[in-house]
Amino acid sequence: MVGHLIILRYFSREILETTAGVSLVLLLVVLSGRFIQFLEKAASGALSIELMFTMILWRIPSSLELILPLALTLSVLLVLGRMSLESELTILRAAGYSNRRLFGIVLVPATAIALLVGWLSLVLSPEVARELDRQVIAQENLTVFDTVVPGRFQTDKSGRLIYAEGISDDRESLIDVFIVEPSTSKQKDTEVFLTGKIARQQLNAGEKYLVLLNGYRHIGTDTSLEWEISKFERYLIRLDPETDDRPESLDTKSTRALLASSEAPELAIVSWRISLPIVCLLMLPVAFLIGRGSPRQGRFVWVIPIILIQFGYITALSFAQKAITAGHWAPWPGLFWVHLVFLGGVSLAIGFGSFARRKGRL
Repeated sequence: MVGHLIILRYFSREILETTAGVSLVLLLVVLSGRFIQFLEKAASGALSIELMFTMILWRIPSSLELILPLALTLSVLLVLGRMSLESELTILRAAGYSNRRLFGIVLVPATAIALLVGWLSLVLSPEVARELDRQVIAQENLTVFDTVVPGRFQTDKSGRLIYAEGISDDRESLIDVFIVEPSTSKQKDTEVFLTGKIARQQLNAGEKYLVLLNGYRHIGTDTSLEWEISKFERYLIRLDPETDDRPESLDTKSTRALLASSEAPELAIVSWRISLPIVCLLMLPVAFLIGRGSPRQGRFVWVIPIILIQFGYITALSFAQKAITAGHWAPWPGLFWVHLVFLGGVSLAIGFGSFARRKGRL
């Protein structure tokens, strides 16, 4: 009994440590790509630096729920491959550990990771997505004053072009401001240029205004040399918040709220969330069978094929989810058909392998 616990602890430590290492590498790859996308938005002024880093950090749970199943599969493959290469599996078999018993040992850390994936997909990721969506909406409610980048021309959704040479240390004032107002329907050819030494944002009766101080207003057309020039000490421009009317994303709804609905799109999301921990467990026999194979095959020969197998599995689930959302598939059993087909394929592969081994002994 004590020896069995030692072996269980050894397998669990090896698999969990390898899973953590593989997950970290894959997570860095995924987040680096998203970091570049967010950095481009921040450089254009469409996204604040603070929100950029917040979005990157809060993307971690949704990324891990897809990364962990693949990392678990690869870790089982690599750990068993190493143990087979170093004859550790041979020693365990000689000590009376059958393949079924070894699989039961591997199943323990795999189940722990599957439960973690289930918690991420069913509980944490929806909560994080909801909070992130709230912050994105708050970002969209910012005016062009809030997102201005010194030394860069920026345009808000109303068509107003704004340029500021600098910004004060407390970020409360813009310095040396140049603004081009959008043309109105009545005066399409008329250009309105505004300049000001200082610009500040002011809240008045619940509405935001940009206040220009000590500047000039130029009104005219590009076909005429006659321009109206007026000097002002204080000039107010109403700023419209950059909001988008968009429905609430299903990804931000809790699993309980989705289950309370009888609509196909909501149930498709629930099926997807439940499917991710199932992928962890159904890919385990594949990795186990390959990992305990002949050490002459090497540990890394099957890495690419098993990645492709799991990618195809996830892709099939994604297509099935879209089919349920579109009404082409019934919500029940829904994605579980994909799991049953995959499980059937794994069972056939196991049966064929056992038959081939028995035939080879005859």
